[in-house]
This record gives sequence, C-alpha cells and structure tokens, in this order.
Amino acid sequence: MQRTSTLSRDLVLQVSEQLGEPAWLLEKRLQAWDTFAKLPYPTTRTEEWKYTDITEVPFEELALEESTGQPKAIPQAVLDRLAQAQLSGYAVFVGADLVHVELPEELKQQGVIFTSLHQALAQHPRLVEANLFKAVNWADLVGTQQNRPENSKIPALNAALFTHGVFLYVPKNVEFSKPLGVFKYLEGGRLSGSRTLIVAETHSQAVYIEEYLSPSKIAPSVNTSSTEIVLADGAKVRHAHIQLLGRGFYHFHRQRAILRRDAALNDLVVNMGATISRAEVQSEMLGAGSSSEMLGLYFTSGTEHVDHYTLQHHVADHAHSDVLYKGAAKDQSRTVYAGLIKVGQGAQKTDAYQTNRNLLLSEDARSDSVPQLEIGANDVRCSHGSSTAPVAPEELFYLMSRGLPRHMAQQILVKGHMTDVLTRIPIEPLRQHIESIIEDKVRV
Repeated sequence: MQRTSTLSRDLVLQVSEQLGEPAWLLEKRLQAWDTFAKLPYPTTRTEEWKYTDITEVPFEELALEESTGQPKAIPQAVLDRLAQAQLSGYAVFVGADLVHVELPEELKQQGVIFTSLHQALAQHPRLVEANLFKAVNWADLVGTQQNRPENSKIPALNAALFTHGVFLYVPKNVEFSKPLGVFKYLEGGRLSGSRTLIVAETHSQAVYIEEYLSPSKIAPSVNTSSTEIVLADGAKVRHAHIQLLGRGFYHFHRQRAILRRDAALNDLVVNMGATISRAEVQSEMLGAGSSSEMLGLYFTSGTEHVDHYTLQHHVADHAHSDVLYKGAAKDQSRTVYAGLIKVGQGAQKTDAYQTNRNLLLSEDARSDSVPQLEIGANDVRCSHGSSTAPVAPEELFYLMSRGLPRHMAQQILVKGHMTDVLTRIPIEPLRQHIESIIEDKVRV
C-alpha cells in the first residue's frame, strides 16, 4: 500500500509566505524541494549509511511543525537548564515558536546580533543573504562519494521546509567567553526543521551552545537540523550541539564550518537521546594556519541507534585538525562512527588526527567504527585509529568488591573512558551537565 505524503511544493510556498520571506529565499527553498523530490532516500546500500537503516522513519507521514503565533511558557526542563547553565544570554524555542531571547546590552552595543533567523532576515537582510546556505546546502555531499546524490536528500528536505532558526553575528575584534545558549524544546508528533547560522568576523571570539530537548517518550517524530559556521581570518568559535531528545524521535543533523586563515573552531557534539540520531560534522580548512578540534560524546541504551560522520577537509597548508569521539553502548543499542581525513594536493604541512573509542556495557550492544584517510599531499602528518571493547570484568569486579553497586561501578568506568573528552570541555557547567546525563543513562 502506497503511503500518502504530507509534503508538497505547495507546502514550501505556504511556509515561505507565512514567514514573509524575500524572493531569493523562496527560490532557494524551491530549488531544494526539487532536489528532495527527485532523489531517493539513502539506504544501507549507500556506503555512508551502511550501518543505519532509516526505512521506517516517517519523513513524509507527519504534519510539519509550524509557528502557532500564540504565547508559550518556557518548559520546566529548560528553566532547570537555565538555572544551571551560567549563560551570558539565551534563546528558547518551543516547537517553531521563539518564546524568549535575551542578549546583554554590552554585547548589543558592540554590534553582536543574536536573534531568530527570520528576525535577522527582516532586520539584516544583506548579512543573512550573504551567508545562508554558504556552508550547508542540498548539494553538499558527504565525503568524497560524489556519485551518491541520495546523501543530499535529508539536507534538501531541511532547506526546503525549515520553519525556524537562529542567527549569531559577531563583528570584527569583538570577543566574549561566557556562552550564549539556545534551547529547542520539541513536543513531538511532528516533522520539525531548523537552521543555525553563525558568522564570526575577523579576530572575533564567541561561545555558542545549542541543546535539543523533549519529553522522555513521545509519538514518532522527525527533526532535521543544519548548522552553518563561517569563520573569517583569525576568528575563534567554541560550539556545542547537544541532543537529548526522547524515545520516538529521529534526529538528523548536518553541520559544516568554513575556516579562513588562522581561524579556530572548537566543536563538541553530544548525542544521548532519540531512537535514531545521525550527526554529520564537517570542517573545511580553507585558510592557512586554521585549526579544528572536533569532540564527540555519546551514550546509547535500550534499542537506541546513534550514527556519526566526521570530515576533516584540508584545503590550505599548515592547518591542524583533531577528532576525538568516544562513546558507550548498553542493552541492545548500537553506535556507528565513520570519519575521513581528506588532504588536498596543496595542503602541505597538514597536521591531522582522528580517534574513535567505544565501550560496550552488554553482550548485545554493538559499535561499528570506520576511520579513513585520503591524502593528496606528500608532506603531512596524519594518523587515525579506533577501538571497541567490552568493560573489563576484573575492573568491574574490583569496584563492586569495594562495596559499590553495579550501576555506580559502571558510572565510574564510563566516565573514566570519556575523561579525555570531558577534560577538554573548558565550560564547567556544561561539563557537569554532561556528566550527570551519563550517570543517569548508566543507572537506568
């Protein structure tokens, strides 16, 4: 029996009209829709999706989550995070509605823009037009498999039908080290789509944390998100994407950063929720002396499935990149990691590292790890490696013989396994928050 799709070209037109978008953005949406409509979904026969089956994900069976235009209260889960997070400013979305946004007057006076993407379209149209879709678009294929257009299917869906987003602009020479936080609370039962656009001008510095939350168990729901990070010469951004969605959610995230000369990105991806989640995180070192640190933490339980893909693309010379992704899996859950260091012909003196480590807490848990190198220059230093192993029974026995219950012993071992990632998170409240999530996941 053929399923009826809730998605259409007319829906794209309707969304753009309701949001009052300019003609150029509608044109981009329609181009993305045409791409989405003609491409197949990726399957396990697609190399980059070999270990992740999305045939049951209801992309086209759910109503699109759109703004209600009605006042909404900040959910308690977000209020709890705000009380602990120690932020300089924050924004809260409930579904597609921006509920609250707050930015210190000091940063406003320095020219920092922190608002919804559509408010930025109205107030700073040229700035948005110059950068939106610059890093992530429906033609941005994963890795080097240019003959697999199905990799653009989900990004095209996001570009055609995103209903809300965030815009952060940091002017030249402006610096702040206390984070701005964005909380996206999704109530479930819908297809939701958002975009984040971060533009950091020359020698600026910023810290940005984005967190996805929902009720712990919800009806089948799909969330697509795209994050674009554009770093000018000497700009430095610390960025975090934290996914804590409930069972029933299918979360698909694509992120790509463009780094110019001497720019630096410190990125953290945390996936500790959702039924199926996939994060594709890419850094393009286009400027000499640029640097990308890509950290990842994940913990799966029950039948959860998390899939990560990273790309360190070295185009310019004398650039540095370092990937460190570590995770743990228990029950019947599964984790997947695939990463590629790609070094172009002109990228001499590249210094690149890629490491993936996995810990299995049960006999039925599984981790697949596929690190890769593609080297086109002859004067580089590149290395990659991965490991997957069960908890050492003697370590667990030792801790339990000292009087610790099994879940506490496992908590200690899991946090020990992830310590070298956790210690590289300089934001103390964020590190504590992640540690508490790990403790809760082990305990359940």
